[in-house]
Amino acid sequence: MNITIEEIRKQLTRQLPGEEAHIPMSPGGRGRSSEAIKHAKNYRESAVALVLYEKHKELKGVLTERSPYRGLHSGEVCLPGGKMEDFDQSLKQTAIRECVEEIGLKYEGFELLGELTPVFIPVSNFSIQPFVFHYTEPPIFIRNNREVAEIFSFPLRQLFEENIIKKTSIELAGRGTLDNIPYFDINNKIVWGATALILHEFKHLFVGNSQ
Repeated sequence: MNITIEEIRKQLTRQLPGEEAHIPMSPGGRGRSSEAIKHAKNYRESAVALVLYEKHKELKGVLTERSPYRGLHSGEVCLPGGKMEDFDQSLKQTAIRECVEEIGLKYEGFELLGELTPVFIPVSNFSIQPFVFHYTEPPIFIRNNREVAEIFSFPLRQLFEENIIKKTSIELAGRGTLDNIPYFDINNKIVWGATALILHEFKHLFVGNSQ
């Protein structure tokens, strides 16, 4: 499926699929973000960016692989982003700033297309606001070596391929193993958890009832 920036912009102005689109990619027993956050205390606000750019007349998205660290999300594949700082004026600014810091993009290249449904992560107590941006310049990526192990792009049409969603077991450092976890197989990377929920809602904008 080939979609355009204008089609994405148009779909993001309509009612979002919301948490119904998260469910197929949710680890078993996770529950809905809107319910989980009601019981959270002192959770932190954060933002991520689904950055889209055009190359050879094809739309591409950007993902990163986190550097190893002593934390809950070490080594995971994710969208660029991070926690809101006191000096950020908005979550949108947080998302852009993190892209600048993590993958070296320029502030002036970002065009906001819209927002997706927030995702709450109970294990790390973060509420994530996803933004969708069109990056209007040919991107030159500069990796933040401390935070990012790898930056990679993928054709957006890949999200709509028949066998893109698979299941696997995920080993969590010091927290056991999760079985039968749905994930996107993108560039032979396991894209699961909050990132998978966000990408699946984006996919759901164009393919109703996608699984």
